[in-house]
Amino acid sequence: MTAVLSSIRRILLGALIAAALLLVAFGPRGVEHAPPGRVVVTYWEKWTDFEGEAMRRLCALFNDTVGAEKGIYVDYVVTTQIDLKTLIATAGGDPPDLAGLWPHNVSSFASKKALTPLSRAADAGIDEQKILPVYYRQCFYHDTMYAVPLTPWSLALYYNQDIFDEFADQLAAAGYSADRPPRTLEELADYASIMQRRDSEGRIEMLGFLPGVPETIGWYWLTWGLWCGGDFFDPASQRFRIDTPEYICGYQWVRDFSERIGVREILRFESSLANFNSPDNPFMIGRLVMVQQGPWFANMIRQYAPEIRYGAAPFPTHDGSEISYCGQDVLVIPAGAHHPDEAWAFIEWLYNAGPVNVPSGKPQPQRGYEYYEVPTSAGVERRPMPAMPPIEWLCWIHYKNSPLREVSEAFRQTHPNPALAVHDRAARSPQARTEPPLPNWSELLGEFLAAYRDIWAGKVDVAERLRRSQQRIDELSELARRNLERYGEVYP
Repeated sequence: MTAVLSSIRRILLGALIAAALLLVAFGPRGVEHAPPGRVVVTYWEKWTDFEGEAMRRLCALFNDTVGAEKGIYVDYVVTTQIDLKTLIATAGGDPPDLAGLWPHNVSSFASKKALTPLSRAADAGIDEQKILPVYYRQCFYHDTMYAVPLTPWSLALYYNQDIFDEFADQLAAAGYSADRPPRTLEELADYASIMQRRDSEGRIEMLGFLPGVPETIGWYWLTWGLWCGGDFFDPASQRFRIDTPEYICGYQWVRDFSERIGVREILRFESSLANFNSPDNPFMIGRLVMVQQGPWFANMIRQYAPEIRYGAAPFPTHDGSEISYCGQDVLVIPAGAHHPDEAWAFIEWLYNAGPVNVPSGKPQPQRGYEYYEVPTSAGVERRPMPAMPPIEWLCWIHYKNSPLREVSEAFRQTHPNPALAVHDRAARSPQARTEPPLPNWSELLGEFLAAYRDIWAGKVDVAERLRRSQQRIDELSELARRNLERYGEVYP
């Protein structure tokens, strides 16, 4: 443990030491009264609202069954800035026993010796035979497994079928059909140009699509090179490459799109939009026809605009081939966890327990707990919620696809997301892309984002700006390599 702490501390330095003092004083607080005789497993997680409640109820089910048998009590603690706080707590010698992180944290934390290797996973059957490759790969740093998938996702094109139908004649005049979403980037641009409205003064009232103003509703600004056939990591050079023909193709499309609509007009339109997760999301109020989003978007539509008829399809690509971008939430055991064996018992239960029913604990039956809904000609019918493996049930509640190669019929047949098949097919595609396991991925993305801002705003030549950004990315990568080599680590 001494080597672990020294490795982390030399990287975090004085600023994080000060932050650690604040964490001790004001950090996450767990349960005060666990059943007597139980080992308390502290579990930090970022989820709130219905997502957090689902995991809280899953922990309660474990505590009442396997936990009671084995003398374990999992204490679910909602934690903001979870990646930073987990790293600080690990450096301070008092980490949680479990932490819900993101895939890019795996390589970053593991390179700092801040995670516990999950060497027991293979013996427990939690391996590539059980987990889909695109999600399994994200749990590794070098050849060691440090995480397990929690709730995975893939991106799709969500579109408003009502507005497609409204513009059916215009789409048909251009050689398209309102019954078919765009399949190529060229078609996406054409559909978007057709399905837009402006007021008498030329101000945008509705857009067909919007690549996104950086860091606002354009969550996935980093994907455009992928849709032209690129990837995040070049095996030949062992580098993150954005100066390739594929990236130039993708970001030239973004540049051309923003220029066609008008950068100033888009900025004015964007400034009038509400928060993403709200009833006034532009898709929900008919001001944006198509979006690039994950499976959670279907739940937002159910909450905020259930009257919308919508569809989902693979996101358009340069040549119409199906390429997908996938990600997930992951669960780790931080290095120096006080109860790693008990923490592992919970992970193993998530993946290897038989089908379960998760009670809501509420006086009235709750959707996803006591019942699920089936649309019928007479209206929505409630049916008893079937039992399913814990990890599948969690994904069901989160509206997401499963990380498992073999999915239960209960999960597939009752899943509330009409777009489940689209997201599941994307995750199973041989062309599925995901973030690379680079310890400095966040830093590299920061440089890439600066280039994207300039490209989107039409300030620069696309190829030249990407080449210039590539030079800086290479410098940052070389710096990371040298720093890691000093401590016997290998980059990437």
